[in-house]
Amino acid sequence: MTSSLRLGGFKVLKDVTLISLVPPEEMGDLPVRLCRAIADKKINLPYVSVIDNGRSRGMHIMLDTANRTSATRLVDRESANVTTSISESAILSIFPYRSNPIVVGSLLEVFDRQGIDTQSYANSPSAVSAVVKRDLIRKAGHALFDTFTFSAYRTPEDWSLAQKGKEQLYREVVASYQEKKPKVYGLEIREGLEFIHIQLDDGGIGQIGSALRDLSKRGLNLAFISKNPRRLQGVEDLFICLPPSSGHPNAEVMSRMAPEAVIDTIFPAATFSMNGPHFGDRYGIAVELLHAIKESGVDLLALNCSIASIIGVVPLDQIQAAIRAIQGCFEVPSVTQKDA
Repeated sequence: MTSSLRLGGFKVLKDVTLISLVPPEEMGDLPVRLCRAIADKKINLPYVSVIDNGRSRGMHIMLDTANRTSATRLVDRESANVTTSISESAILSIFPYRSNPIVVGSLLEVFDRQGIDTQSYANSPSAVSAVVKRDLIRKAGHALFDTFTFSAYRTPEDWSLAQKGKEQLYREVVASYQEKKPKVYGLEIREGLEFIHIQLDDGGIGQIGSALRDLSKRGLNLAFISKNPRRLQGVEDLFICLPPSSGHPNAEVMSRMAPEAVIDTIFPAATFSMNGPHFGDRYGIAVELLHAIKESGVDLLALNCSIASIIGVVPLDQIQAAIRAIQGCFEVPSVTQKDA
């Protein structure tokens, strides 16, 4: 049992459907086509994850379960020859995060220890989100109290009582407005990162959590985390972004903790992150970004659109082109360079 880590709280977005896609070869324009088709139907996507690092590729989208039938038709139309799976799921988000690897490491450890199979992970500057099947959300919520303490709730029962009457609080609502250029509060850039792909057998992800807890002692920021849809039965693909570590390299620490894992690193990489006043309640945000990045010729290695925030990963030498593409489709008041 690890010592408890104190956080502010957590929330759950229920009644959402997860659609996971694994293309047989290159990702191509599938993310743009699919997100455009969904936006044209005025369906909001509270969660989008895209990975395309050359060796592994996949995509998760989530939407209100009420839109499942119409969205499924669009997926069938736009993704011929793509392996697709659909499940009723939920998004569990813990906060504050502040890019601290110990938060993610502890989450990976406790879910692995409790036998909770996560379908996807994403992060924003303020929170870390895990996607689990809906029938596991109660177990996942209880598991959090095994390793975290929360200022707002002492027990799982306290949290459950606090949610009564708030069933609609975290649901996404389609906005009645569509700005020509959506506004963002600001664009943050981190450069000189390692984009690390970890392929491991089921049941080994807790070992990566232990490695992240170890790396947190070096004061590193965890800028990105995501998880691809399964390509092979019993095999997981996890992706993270960290600054290089002095002394023992990041991959070496992970290999020591998870000796069976296959670890690849793309270096140097960079991340961009942003959120905006309407990101959580209007459709079309993801497709505008994906289209702009695609048209710019930038190699988008990974992207998380989680509730109301976006974080993307690109090769370092393409970050300026990515910034220009973002400024072309969003109203960006400032670009801030953050420490890696």
